[in-house]
Amino acid sequence: MTRLGFIDLQVNGYSGIDFSDPETTVDQILEAAEILAQNGTAGFLATVTTHPREVMETCIQTIASAIKKQGMRGPVLGIHMEGPFISPEYGFRGAHAADSISPPDLQWFRRVKRLAEGNLRIVTLAPEYENALEFIRAAASGVIISAGHTNCSFARIRQAVGVGLTMATHIGNGCRQTIDRHNNPVVNLLACSEVTLCFIPDGFHLPEAFIRLVIGCRPIEQLVVVSDAVKFAGMAPGRYTANLGAEVILSPEGRLSLASDSEIMAGSSSNMIKCMNHLSSLRILSEEELWQVGFLNPLSILGLSPADLSKGRDRVGYDAELRWFDLLG
Repeated sequence: MTRLGFIDLQVNGYSGIDFSDPETTVDQILEAAEILAQNGTAGFLATVTTHPREVMETCIQTIASAIKKQGMRGPVLGIHMEGPFISPEYGFRGAHAADSISPPDLQWFRRVKRLAEGNLRIVTLAPEYENALEFIRAAASGVIISAGHTNCSFARIRQAVGVGLTMATHIGNGCRQTIDRHNNPVVNLLACSEVTLCFIPDGFHLPEAFIRLVIGCRPIEQLVVVSDAVKFAGMAPGRYTANLGAEVILSPEGRLSLASDSEIMAGSSSNMIKCMNHLSSLRILSEEELWQVGFLNPLSILGLSPADLSKGRDRVGYDAELRWFDLLG
């Protein structure tokens, strides 16, 4: 049996191509999309992370141009804007540049939406900002609002859900290593049953026990696997420089972290096939449930159906032991 490749709501780049680099071209984005398709990612959101506003604007315009060039059934399904409206606190901001983080700015956001030409699909933010509820209320009718890189209270998350927040970005990551055992953003998001949980089962971002906890906290319809792949995914192990100058280390095992603090992950070197392989190996979900969290659920979040992707696409399949593989390889 064959199935379409997976859908990834968070891809920062791949194979040396960075979607948050203003020097990245339309053709390079489409090249990365083709490599991802060959490796089992049938569709994805190109993710732009926290950078100076003019850089983010340039990157968003380039991605919008790539979507226009690829045509209606192309693999780039839209844009995920992860920042700059995230927590400035060390640990919670992760590998994002502190000097480019800012509170939600509705006026600038509306400019970004125009530049994205209707392709902005998800905005990740920290709901604890004073004006965050006003922003969420105004923005949620046109994009998915997701909590991530946040240090917000349970009460604040409840308020954010009340005005339109519906999702959590890479739950269990984007926070400090040491947090209050009860009052912390991970527990607070898990406790909000309305919030769909995105998680990274690459074998590095989350231990098995936490993955089991996440899956046990929600019905299968509210769980989404993402890769959080960055441009170093698909590259050889080594020490690299990100486009803002931060040094990162990609270990031989595939773990990617800041060179200055190995406890802080710098995105993922895994694609969806690798994430789904790891999740499958834990024997938590059935075959159909794996397909749901890696394909049907992210499609549904984007308002799409399998029929929207069914023509002219490469296909991948899986064997009887739920080991995913590229049929074309």
